[in-house]
Amino acid sequence: MHKTGILLHISSLPSDFGIGDFGPEAIRFAEYLKTEGYTYWQILPITHCGYGNSPYNPLSAFALNPYFISPELLYQQGLINQRMLKAVKIPASNITQYERVYNLKDKMLAQATDNWMLTNNLDDYIEENAFFLKPYLTFLSLSRIYDDSCWYNWNEEHKHYSEALYQKTRQLDSSFINIKAATQAMLSEQLKYFKEYLHKMGIILVGDLPLYLSYDSSEVWAHPEFFDLDEQGRRLHFAGVPPDAFSEKGQLWGNPLYKWDVLQQDSFKLFMNRIGMALSYLDILRLDHFIGYVNYWQVKPNFDEKGHPILPQNAINGSWEPALPEEFFSTLLKNYGIERFLAEDLGILNQEVCRVRDSFGFPGMIILQFCFEDSVPEVKKYPPERWLYTGTHDNHTIRGWFESLPSDSLSLKHLQEYCIQNKITDIHQMINSENIHNIMRNIALSSGCQQIIFPLQDILGLGDEARMNVPGTALGNWQWRLEERIY
Repeated sequence: MHKTGILLHISSLPSDFGIGDFGPEAIRFAEYLKTEGYTYWQILPITHCGYGNSPYNPLSAFALNPYFISPELLYQQGLINQRMLKAVKIPASNITQYERVYNLKDKMLAQATDNWMLTNNLDDYIEENAFFLKPYLTFLSLSRIYDDSCWYNWNEEHKHYSEALYQKTRQLDSSFINIKAATQAMLSEQLKYFKEYLHKMGIILVGDLPLYLSYDSSEVWAHPEFFDLDEQGRRLHFAGVPPDAFSEKGQLWGNPLYKWDVLQQDSFKLFMNRIGMALSYLDILRLDHFIGYVNYWQVKPNFDEKGHPILPQNAINGSWEPALPEEFFSTLLKNYGIERFLAEDLGILNQEVCRVRDSFGFPGMIILQFCFEDSVPEVKKYPPERWLYTGTHDNHTIRGWFESLPSDSLSLKHLQEYCIQNKITDIHQMINSENIHNIMRNIALSSGCQQIIFPLQDILGLGDEARMNVPGTALGNWQWRLEERIY
C-alpha cells in the first residue's frame, strides 16, 4: 500500500502577507492533505536564510526563519494591533517579494516584541537556548554594524565569539537583540502549535537538513575550529560537486568544508545538536547531500597576489576526500532511530556510498524524471524502501521537464514506450504538456516504492515558471508560491 505526500515549502503557501507562514493557511493546507488522502507533507529547511534567500545557505543552523511568523496568530494573541495587521498585508502574487516582506515584518516584530515581553522573561529564554542563540544574536547585531560585510572582514575584536562579546553587544544593542530573540521565542510557539495540529490530523512532517553551512553564518563565525579555515578565517577549500551530465563545470557552492576529525573529537556535537533541534519539530529528516557524509568534493582555491586562498571560478579543480561515515552514523543512530531518516543519495554514487547507505539501513531516493534517460525503466520493480519523487525543488517541474525534451530525446522515446507497454495511456492518445503530470503521477503510483512524494507543482501541472530552484545559480530562486488557495 502506497503512502503519498506533497512537497511544498512553507514560503510557497498562499497568504495575505507576501510569504507563507505557520498560521491559518498552513493549517488549511494540512486539512487539504488529509482530505486528499496524503500522509506526508515535505518542506525545505526552515532556518534563517542567508544570501539569495536560500534555505540551504542559512545564517544559522538553528535559528528559525523570522519571516515564517504568522501575523494572524500574533494578532489573535494580542501581540500586534489591527492597524499593524493591515499594514503588513501585501497583494497576492505568485512570487515572494522578499525585501518588501522583510521591511514590513521587521516593523511588526518590533511591536510584537514589546507586547510579548510584558508577560514573558526574555533573559530566561535566551539562557535556555544559549548554545546557539547567543552567538546568533551577537552575529546579527555585528553584521548590522558592519553593514552585512562577511565576518572575515570585521575588526579583530569582533572576529571571534565569546560570552563577554555577547554581553557587551547585548548592552550596546539591546533593542535590536530583544526583537531578534523574542522573534525566535514567538516562532517556536507557533511552530509547536503547527506541529501539534499536524499530529492531530495524522500528517507526517518531513524536512531537510543541509549538509553544509554558509561561510557567513553564526556557527562558522563562532566555531571556526570545526571548519577548514586558516588562522585568519579564510576558507582553505570549498564545497561543491564535480562536472557531470548536467553541469560541465560542476557546481561551486563555496561553503567551508568540515574538519571531520575535529568534529569526531567532540562526538559530532555540532551535528547532533542540529539534528536534535530539527527532529524536535520534524517527524522524518532528509539528510541532504548524503554523499558528502561519505566522501566530499573538495574544490581547490585560487590565490591572490599575497598568496591567500580565494574562491575559484568553477568546481573543476577538485578531489574526492573521505569523511568519517562509520563513526558519524554510528554516533547518530545511538541517539536516534533509523526510521527518523531519509538519505538524499542523488548525484555521483560510488560503491562506498551505497555500502554505507545500505549497511546502516538508510532509505534512499529515486527521481522519476531521471529514470527514462538510459532505458525503459522497470518501475514496478523499484525497491519498496526507496522514496520515489516525480521531482524535487532542484528539478524542472514535470511539465517543464517534458517541454524541455528534444523531439529525438531518448527520455521521450523511453517514456512513450513505457506508456504503451504498461497501458498508462491509450496508445492513440498523445502525451502532451497538458496531461504529462497526470501520466507521470500514474507511473509513480504503479511503482514498487511504498513512499511517493509529488511537488505540488506536479499535482497542478505547472510549468517551469513554478520551478523553485535552478542549481548553480545564486539569485532568482526560492520565490515561487501559490497565488491563490487551491483547497
